[in-house]
Amino acid sequence: MNANHDLERRIADFYLTEAPQRAPDRVLREAFSSIDTTPQRRVLIRMPLSFPIASTYASMAVAAAIVIAVGTIGLAAFLRGTDQTGGPQVTPSPSPSASPSPSPTVPPALTETFTSSMHGISVGHPAGWLTQRATETWTSGVPQQDTEFGDLICSFGGQPIPAEADCWASPVNIFVSLASQPLGGMSGGDWIADFLTVDAKCGTITEPVTIDGTPGVIARDCIDAQAALIAVDDRGYLIWLYATADDDPALAEPYDRAWFDQLLATVELHPEDAVDEAPSASP
Repeated sequence: MNANHDLERRIADFYLTEAPQRAPDRVLREAFSSIDTTPQRRVLIRMPLSFPIASTYASMAVAAAIVIAVGTIGLAAFLRGTDQTGGPQVTPSPSPSASPSPSPTVPPALTETFTSSMHGISVGHPAGWLTQRATETWTSGVPQQDTEFGDLICSFGGQPIPAEADCWASPVNIFVSLASQPLGGMSGGDWIADFLTVDAKCGTITEPVTIDGTPGVIARDCIDAQAALIAVDDRGYLIWLYATADDDPALAEPYDRAWFDQLLATVELHPEDAVDEAPSASP
């Protein structure tokens, strides 16, 4: 047996050990015997004996290249699924649509009525607000929380009103003040203009309004306040809305022009009931 036959036998032995043992031994022995005795076909050009080995190496190289390529692709796909720290990459959930902005606080309903015993006026106000009556007549200035010549109706921000409380101690600076005074020989228009420029310092920009059937004006450029003024017979009236809340500005938002208009719609004027002298102190 020459070297070529020996190579063929070694190849056969290799496949015999690698392949599943399916054929009986008798079949294998006859196949080996046939290989040994069968004359080999001559070829004009004999390929070098190293060719099969080279072909085997080439096949192995191709297979290795395929394995490397597949591994590279798989590694790249894996890395795309991880973050830079090596952990799984979590795809962020789509952001939920922005929730609608909360609606402004609903303004309180005007379910109660306050009637002044000095200024000849009545007005609606929300339940739970503190009412504070004037103890002096109004001659000049603007009735604020700390004055004695205006009737005050103030908010306590929904908190219980403590005993002996007053609007000056209110935790929320939202109040309505009411006052009236004789025109003192002035026309209604002059009295209104004098109050806005001299006392309230609101300027002269006004809007027309009708209160209890009487034409008047609203001054919108007073700081944090809206002022409604009306002249009836020989008497001038002031309805002043002041609304600010430094700690929580949202508390003052409902008290806008629309709410002020609702309040003005509840006003009733009774100039005949007004008192121009302060009530005497009880003995």
